[in-house]
Amino acid sequence: MDDRTSFSPQSPHEAVAPQPEVKPLVVLNACAAKFFKKTLGGLTFYDSNKGNNWDLSSPVCVDFVNRIGKKFSKSGRIYGYVDPNMLSAAANFSKYASDLEFDTFVNGVMDRLCDEANDPARRSLNEGYVVFSHYQDHRQVDHLLIVMMGKQAGYDFDNDNNLNPKDTESLNLQDFRQAACMDLTEFKKGFPKNTGDSYLYFIKGNSKSEFFTVALGCSDSIPGKVCVDNLKNALSAYLQEEASTLSLTERRKIHTRVVEYIESKAGERVHLSEIQHVINKCLKDDSPHHGGLVKFISENSERFKVSEEFQPSGVTAKSMAFTNLKLPSGEFDGRFKLDAVAVGESDTDLSVDKDFVYLKVKLPIEVSNQLRSINAGDPASGSEDA
Repeated sequence: MDDRTSFSPQSPHEAVAPQPEVKPLVVLNACAAKFFKKTLGGLTFYDSNKGNNWDLSSPVCVDFVNRIGKKFSKSGRIYGYVDPNMLSAAANFSKYASDLEFDTFVNGVMDRLCDEANDPARRSLNEGYVVFSHYQDHRQVDHLLIVMMGKQAGYDFDNDNNLNPKDTESLNLQDFRQAACMDLTEFKKGFPKNTGDSYLYFIKGNSKSEFFTVALGCSDSIPGKVCVDNLKNALSAYLQEEASTLSLTERRKIHTRVVEYIESKAGERVHLSEIQHVINKCLKDDSPHHGGLVKFISENSERFKVSEEFQPSGVTAKSMAFTNLKLPSGEFDGRFKLDAVAVGESDTDLSVDKDFVYLKVKLPIEVSNQLRSINAGDPASGSEDA
C-alpha cells in the first residue's frame, strides 16, 4: 500500500527525505451518488440518488483517491475558499467538520448540485456520478474529495441503487469532469474569515463549467494578486532550477515577454497555457523546455499556488515587472524593476555586483542631499566624525 500513497490530491510526488514514519493513506468514508434527469407530471428536472457506503476494506477505496491524486498532481489547480454568504453550501461543510455525519453531508451536497443544475438560467447538464471520499493522508491530515464523472466513464457499479464499484479496474476515469479537495484541518482554522491559506482546490477535466465550483460554495479562487506574486516566484525558480541551460539572452527574453503579456492582460482572464505559449515562442523549435513552466508549477504546486486561470487587476498586472526588497533589519523596504538592473560595474540607475549580493542605486538629488545633511563632514574643519 505504501506506493499507493505517493499521489494524494493534497501532496503530489515529493523527493524522499529523512522524516518520521510515513503513515499509509486511510479512507474513512466513501460512496457514490447518481446525478440524473427525472420527469414527473410533464416537468423535467435534475435529481440524485445516493448509493450505499463503500466497503472500506476493499483496495478500491484507496486506489480511487490515488488515481484522482495523480490528476491533481498533473493538472493546474484552482484554489479558493467556501463563501460564508452561500449559506447552504457553507452549512454543509461546517456541519460535517463538527459532527462527521457523512451521509448527511453527501445528501446536502447533492441537493446543492441539483438546485444549481435546476436553475432556469443554467444550460442543460450531462448526467453522471459524483464520488465522495473522506480520507487521511500520510501526514494524518483529513481531506474531503468530491469527484464528478460522466455516464460514459465506464464506471462499473454493481447496480444503480447500491453504487459500489465491482473492482479497481472499474475505476475508468476517461470521462472525468471535475474534482474538488478540501483540507478539513485548514478549513476549521480558516473559515469563515478565510484570511489564511486556501483550503479548497479544484481541477477541471472534460467539463469547464463553473456549475461544480458554485454548487460547492466556492465563489472566489485565489486572488489575482496572489497568483501573480506566486507566478513571479515560480518563473524565477523555473529559470534557475530547470532552465538554467538556456542562454542569458533567452532567459531575459522569456522574463520580459511574460511580464509584457501579464501587463497586457490587466482586467482579463489569464490561463497558464497562454503564458506557456508566450515562453515557447522564445525557444528554439527543438528546445527541451517547451511546456516546461506549466510542468514545473504542477510538480511544485505546494510551493507555487498559481491557479490555472486568474484575473489580474491593472495594479497587479503592472506589479509583475517588480520585485520587493525588504531587509531583515527593517531598515529598507521597497521594490525595483528586475529588468532594469545591470550586472557588474555600470553607470545605470540600478546595478548589482557579479556575485548578486549588493545592489547599487543611483540616488535622486533630493535623497542625496538628505543623506549628505546628516552624514557629510564639515569641509572647513576637515572633520571625519560624521
